[in-house]
Amino acid sequence: MNEYTRITDYYDLLMTQGYYDYQGMVNAVYSFIKDDKKKILELGVGTGLLAEKLKALAPEAEFTGVDITTQMLEIARKRLGEWGKLVEADVCDMNLQETFDIAVSSGGVWVINQRGDRTDIGSHTKSVEQDIKGLTNVAQHLCQNGLLLLSIQGEQKNYQQNLPTGIVYSQEIEKIAENDEIESIEKSYFFKKDGKILAQQKLNLNYIKQWKKSEIMEEAGLSFVRVHESKKFQVYRKK
Repeated sequence: MNEYTRITDYYDLLMTQGYYDYQGMVNAVYSFIKDDKKKILELGVGTGLLAEKLKALAPEAEFTGVDITTQMLEIARKRLGEWGKLVEADVCDMNLQETFDIAVSSGGVWVINQRGDRTDIGSHTKSVEQDIKGLTNVAQHLCQNGLLLLSIQGEQKNYQQNLPTGIVYSQEIEKIAENDEIESIEKSYFFKKDGKILAQQKLNLNYIKQWKKSEIMEEAGLSFVRVHESKKFQVYRKK
């Protein structure tokens, strides 16, 4: 699983400048729980940016966030105070010994990437086998008819963005492999100031092609329900 240890100090600076629409995603999640108290599991909670907005909107919800990066969980705990439970674990191997009504992945583990007329899974794992293992494990952590929400994003691309305090963020995408099932890319993150690199991280990510995505979800015990009306999530249900 990919970690973000080298860019943790600058992660929030980027994410809070519109990289993700956290409020829009939380509003969508809330639409599933507004009429009832629900147990929510976030896969790849990171520094708690989505969880913070969920706390404000639904403080009564029972929340658990899982991540593999210690430094990010430390920031998340400071952000959330005593609210919620945070667990350092890999989603492929986690054993939380409880089940949840909803699991949410907003970018930290899996996303749905809109690529032209195709919707692939963007994955942070290292192989399709790990994706099957991870998604099966997630399904096992859902109660009967529990839901998995995978955020919908565009395709990864090269771009640059000016951030506060004179810092410039840029990302570079390079295709490194492709077969019938997946396309693999290398994504490089850079944070610079006055031309000097402050932090950088290089990750390998996979696009699991749409036909394979359907096969994997079936094998994991998850069935497609719909695209949420906000267009923020694809919704799957545990069989």
